[in-house]
Amino acid sequence: MKAAPDSPNRHAPQPSRQAVPDTLALQAVQRDAHAWVRRLTSGSATVADAQALQQWCDASPAHAAAFADARRLWRDLGPAGEMVRSRERAEVRRPKRVGRRVFLGGALASVAGVGAAMIAPVGLWGAMTSLAHADYRTSTGEQRQIALANDVTVNLNTRTSIAWLKPAGTGGQTSQSVSPGIDLLDGEIAVDNLRSGGPFVVAAGDGRAIGTQANFEVRNLDSRVCVTCVSGSVRVELGGNRVQLGAHEQVIYQGQRLGRATNVDTTVATAWRSGVLVFRDTPLPDVVNEINRYRSGRVVVIDDRLAQKHLSGRFRIDSIGEIFAQMQAVLGANVTHLPGGIVVVG
Repeated sequence: MKAAPDSPNRHAPQPSRQAVPDTLALQAVQRDAHAWVRRLTSGSATVADAQALQQWCDASPAHAAAFADARRLWRDLGPAGEMVRSRERAEVRRPKRVGRRVFLGGALASVAGVGAAMIAPVGLWGAMTSLAHADYRTSTGEQRQIALANDVTVNLNTRTSIAWLKPAGTGGQTSQSVSPGIDLLDGEIAVDNLRSGGPFVVAAGDGRAIGTQANFEVRNLDSRVCVTCVSGSVRVELGGNRVQLGAHEQVIYQGQRLGRATNVDTTVATAWRSGVLVFRDTPLPDVVNEINRYRSGRVVVIDDRLAQKHLSGRFRIDSIGEIFAQMQAVLGANVTHLPGGIVVVG
């Protein structure tokens, strides 16, 4: 049984042949489960990885349970959680003087217990489940432009997965030539349909946005969908309800709840298309959630009071690390960089 699923065809963990794994086999399954989580959150996972993971989880209830536990741990603390637990086990075997590194590890381990502000990246788990169904996707920090028929252009932001819509009467077949639009499985896109004479549909979650001669954006993260009309007109439908958006208007829906149209500054919403992130008096949890989408690893905030503060600034995506200096200078935060891309803000 191999522990690092870097290539699912050659290195994917193999199912255990025992119906009830003994202790050593169970530990091996747990190691493999953590390897799968690291692989799928690396930003370079492939469709073959997602398919191989599904086969691995289907091999036995023990595999499925181990992956669920590993995913829960990563969601709660990320790689920092694994490091803390490894350190704690080492401390039991070989006590040593308590120093700053051990203290920091203890603080991280206590995040969930004391209710400190632990902020996880948005869209992480939705991206994993949508991976196997995507026709196009982008990895961490990647952006991509796709030119479609009828002069429609779709820009994919980081960690985004889309699939062709399946029009009624096609027997489930997908095709660029017959598709009326796309399904935004996870992430964020911008649609330029200004020169097209017909409507272009973007399905996301339980609803859809329909733009005719419009420039609009759709963001689908953690089952929360935000539609922003930059120019033209966009109709948003959810169940039996609908909202008509004009230029510089936005609406949010989640589940079966469709909000009201509000006026927004579209220069902020569209800044990513120019390689920039703009924050204007933005709560720190929202800032952290956003920057976690553009970098590998994890940024966590372990100070409740700090998590209540707001941040403003303009940052280039290709130099996203500069935001930590801003946190130190403006918010007075202590920033600690750990292996694996972990950044602790406290």
